[in-house]
Amino acid sequence: MSNQTQRLRLTQLAASIAFVAGGAAFVPAAHAAAPSAGTNISNIASASYTDSNGSSKTVTSNVVTTTVLQVASFTLITDQTKTANANGQVSLSHTLTNTGNGSDTFNVGVVNNDTRDGTTDSYDFTGLNVYLDANKDGVPDSQTPVTTVTLAAGESVNLIVQATTANNAIVDALGKLTVSAISAFDTSVTAKNVDTVKITNGAVISLVKSASVKNVDATLASATAREVEYSLAYQNTGNTTATNVTITDVLPAGLTYVAGSATVNGTALNDSTADGDGYDYTTGTVKLVVPTVVANSSGVLKFKVRVNQNTPAGTITNIAEVDPDGPGTEGKTPSNPNDITVLGVKKGTINDSTTDAFADGETPTATAPVDDVITKSTTQGTPVIFGTGVGAEPIVVHNTGNVTEAFNISINKNSLPTGSIVELFKADGVTPLTDTNGDGVADTGPVTSGATYQVVAKVTLPSGYSTATPISTILTSTPVTNSTAPDTITLVIDKVTASTVDLHNGDATNSTGTVVGASGKDTGQYIDTKSTKPGQATNFPLTVDNKGATGDNYNLSTSPTLPAGWTVQYYLADGSGNPTGAPITNTGNIPSGGSVQLVAVVTPPANAPAGDQEVIFKVASPATGLTDVMSDRVTVETNRVLSLQNDRTGQVAPGGTVVYKHTLTNNGNIVEGATAGSLLYTLTNDQAANGWVTSLFVDLNKDGIADANELVTGNDLAALTGSIARGASVNLLIKVQAPTNATAGTPSAVVLTIKPTVVGGQAVADLVNTDLTTVTSGQVRLVKEQSLANCSTGVATGSYTQNTVSAKPGECVKYKITATNEGNADVTNVVISDATPAYTTLKVIASASPVATNATLSTSTTALTDGSTGTVSAEKTPLVPNTSAVLEFVIKVNN
Repeated sequence: MSNQTQRLRLTQLAASIAFVAGGAAFVPAAHAAAPSAGTNISNIASASYTDSNGSSKTVTSNVVTTTVLQVASFTLITDQTKTANANGQVSLSHTLTNTGNGSDTFNVGVVNNDTRDGTTDSYDFTGLNVYLDANKDGVPDSQTPVTTVTLAAGESVNLIVQATTANNAIVDALGKLTVSAISAFDTSVTAKNVDTVKITNGAVISLVKSASVKNVDATLASATAREVEYSLAYQNTGNTTATNVTITDVLPAGLTYVAGSATVNGTALNDSTADGDGYDYTTGTVKLVVPTVVANSSGVLKFKVRVNQNTPAGTITNIAEVDPDGPGTEGKTPSNPNDITVLGVKKGTINDSTTDAFADGETPTATAPVDDVITKSTTQGTPVIFGTGVGAEPIVVHNTGNVTEAFNISINKNSLPTGSIVELFKADGVTPLTDTNGDGVADTGPVTSGATYQVVAKVTLPSGYSTATPISTILTSTPVTNSTAPDTITLVIDKVTASTVDLHNGDATNSTGTVVGASGKDTGQYIDTKSTKPGQATNFPLTVDNKGATGDNYNLSTSPTLPAGWTVQYYLADGSGNPTGAPITNTGNIPSGGSVQLVAVVTPPANAPAGDQEVIFKVASPATGLTDVMSDRVTVETNRVLSLQNDRTGQVAPGGTVVYKHTLTNNGNIVEGATAGSLLYTLTNDQAANGWVTSLFVDLNKDGIADANELVTGNDLAALTGSIARGASVNLLIKVQAPTNATAGTPSAVVLTIKPTVVGGQAVADLVNTDLTTVTSGQVRLVKEQSLANCSTGVATGSYTQNTVSAKPGECVKYKITATNEGNADVTNVVISDATPAYTTLKVIASASPVATNATLSTSTTALTDGSTGTVSAEKTPLVPNTSAVLEFVIKVNN
């Protein structure tokens, strides 16, 4: 493999696969990866300084963005060494794996000689071709050679190289050929294997390994369903008879040999060595000695293995080997690698046993009451808790698959009354079960293979519901990534005993009606009506009767919630019906048949709109869930309040502009500005005679910028603001421009006066704000640019730009931040600050990064080390007019 290929393995995705005869190949877990292709890394710099008036200022740069690109990476393994006769065909197997971060097409080929290191050989091959062996059975998938192979990220195939040795090659002559692959995504990423074939006049034994199935479900209880038959086809392609041909296969972990399953050419073999059939199985090793294999003859050894139950998902790679002369001088050669994929099976059950993972339709092994049904009783308004409590039957999810999986828990409430709520909690009964994977269904989160997860279900029925007939809900557990494997448990409520509570105003009358949720006395709308001013309280009498069979307590609230700003407080009533003591939120315990008298103190906000507001008082039992409501009404009188904020101060350079924002807020309870001429104003500037220009804008799009279409041209703000709703605000922008000959230190006072007219019979005092602008001579502008850079020298490799640049993981970008004094006086204490953005680290390179021009790097910056993160800054004082200070540094995209 080329050094360049190794260098480009930025994401640590490349796998090192060790081929051991008869052993399994494992891909190690991936290291932390570099940013994914397409990730945008954005960054903004900032600078602080003190202007000529001694004021502290802060400015920010534009945003620059770096986009992470895709990289290519793959492995091609491994070099092969075989023997062959002159003018004989050889087959050599190689494994190509895409270890990059995206789909890629690879150009593959084979040529004579060793192009990797330039070593020589004795002869050339003819008929060189590469064939695809996608199922890794050692046989080309077709007789059509391939020159390209497309693989998804992580996908692997075998490549079979076939070639014919030279007809004039002498014994012991060595022939070499080079197998190569090139990434089409990045043609600089290449890999090569070199195969060596030694000429012999003797026997040449090839061994091809295949399996009866490729994929196995290791979770199946049936041993037969997990069986795989291996075939080891051997053939003598040499010129002479081979003797004592020895085939050996060491079974990898996860497989168990099936006793008595071996045959050779259809004849049953005995697993013992004592019978003289040349076959033996001992502690995980299959061995067959064939006394003679004449030239151009072949045979096949078959035996069965079982994938061990609940073997973790993954690939079991098996390689056998053949020795053409047993104890003779010839060496062993491996078969092709063959893979069995242990499927990742996502399945599970949900039931009422912590030890028995029985599924729907299966008979539990545990004793009663384990039956996939949990039954409880309740009283009206009392939630039913399933799965927790002393002696209670649990709700248990069992992961019976062979991989870690999360299980969605869905709820079927079809047989529950309308309005019922079913909540799911973790085993503590407190922490809600949440949606951990974003598919909109609550789930368990990851549960390891063979583990369990307990769930608690809380069923809350409508407060007025009672029944003597059993009702139920069904919980369904489904693997998040396998919707075809659901399992259920049934939760039954066999009866709900009735209970009631009554909320009314306590007098002798009974105003009936149809207010939703009201029962007993006073079920009509607006039982009592009280008038009050905005911000002033009014009182309503309440009486709560407990008509249940047991003592109960009731939380006090309003439902629906009142508009923002409204408050309601509850008090116990004294003998005269007035509030007494501290506010309460609960009635306290009321015995069966008992009552309590309360006072509700309702306060509208200071800007409450004029008109009527319904207040629906509610009592609700936290123990039983019983509720009752009563409707009252508050009539709010009219109130008109406007405010204008705030007086502002600022600085401006000669000939420059400054914009002040003011906020006009309607704090009253009517809509302002609804009619033309209702918000008149004046705008004065005491420097108008000296060439100062002042304009008023309504910031319609709220971007803080005085746009041309937002200029107020008349004397009526309402013409541009339109209606200002209660509690709403509009932003006003006053733009002040100094003349070019303005002298530093000159003040300018701008006075905005808003004169609301009488609306609805109510007047409002004039609203006045004053802005004071002082001419200053210092003003700083900050610009940030970027370019790709050389990671070693820190030199920018392109032109600096404010636009987006693209960089691969491991590449570098150089930032340039320029602070320019555009004023006509010195500014002091200029500090240019920036920070290494996410997914990057700082490159510290002498005289290149970080570096300051017409400025000094801060002490904290000079202490930074290569590969660190944090703030990079430079300082300059003073910064004279029309000069710039520059900070440059290099960041590297993580790899």
